[in-house]
Amino acid sequence: MNKRSSALASALFFFVFLYQIINITGNVTFVSQNLTVLSSALFSTYLIPFELISVILVGSIIAMFHVAGGK
Repeated sequence: MNKRSSALASALFFFVFLYQIINITGNVTFVSQNLTVLSSALFSTYLIPFELISVILVGSIIAMFHVAGGK
């Protein structure tokens, strides 16, 4: 990819991301700030999605270095 198409892709991503952020509806209310409840939910109910996201993130970091030609 050349610099012009990279800049265009980056700008398109930025504007789509900004549009989605602006159109978020609803209120966020935190019912508790208890870390034990969060950790028990994360490591029991959401264990498989948590592990899959971690594998995807590590893979994307490795791919980023491969594409960028990192040494």
